[in-house]
Order: sequence, then C-alpha cells, then structure tokens
Amino acid sequence: MAASTYWDSPTSTKARRTTSRRRTRQPAAKTAARAEKRATPFWLAAVIFTAIFGMLLISINYRAFTEMRSEATQNTQLQTRVQSLTDENLQLQEEIHSLKTDPTRIEREARRVGVSLEAER
Repeated sequence: MAASTYWDSPTSTKARRTTSRRRTRQPAAKTAARAEKRATPFWLAAVIFTAIFGMLLISINYRAFTEMRSEATQNTQLQTRVQSLTDENLQLQEEIHSLKTDPTRIEREARRVGVSLEAER
C-alpha cells in the first residue's frame, strides 16, 4: 500500500478510495439467512466428529486388545514350557543322584557301557 501511495498517480488512488466507499453492505437479515442456508447444522458437525473420534478409539483399542491377547497366549505357552523343563530337570537330577549313590544302578550302567568290573576278572 505504501508503494502505491508514492508511485501511482493521485487519481488512481482516489478512484480506488471511491470504489471502496461505493460498496454497500447488505442488510444483516439477508446475510444471516444466507449463512443459515450455507452452514451445516451444528448437530451434524457434532455427529460427524463423534463418529470419527469413535472409529479412531475403536481402532486403537482393537489393536491394543489383539496385541494383549497374543502376548497372553505367548505367556501361557512359555509358562507351560518352563514347567515341562523344570520337570525334566528334576528327573535328570534324580537320575544323577541314583547313578552316584545306588551300587546296582552303577553296576548296570557299567555293563551297558562295556566296562568290566574288577570282581568279574
């Protein structure tokens, strides 16, 4: 605007000023009626916003629920595996103990491997 003040001719700025003054405003009732016709009702905007927000919440919660369910299934499987490995560990410890302390078991395993006992020589 400052540039046009210095470089334009005084008649062109005067013409611009008069054209801006010539614009007349429409009555407020007419403008309000147009705005009412053009604008969407508030309840429709609220319903659309609520629907979009609801869909967003459902999609986020469904994803979290499916992830939680898969992790719960994996947790159950791992607990079952830990229990079976613990049972197997106990059995192996009992077998080790019997191999170390039971003389008949020691003799039987020695024959199975092929080691001859000193008494049989």
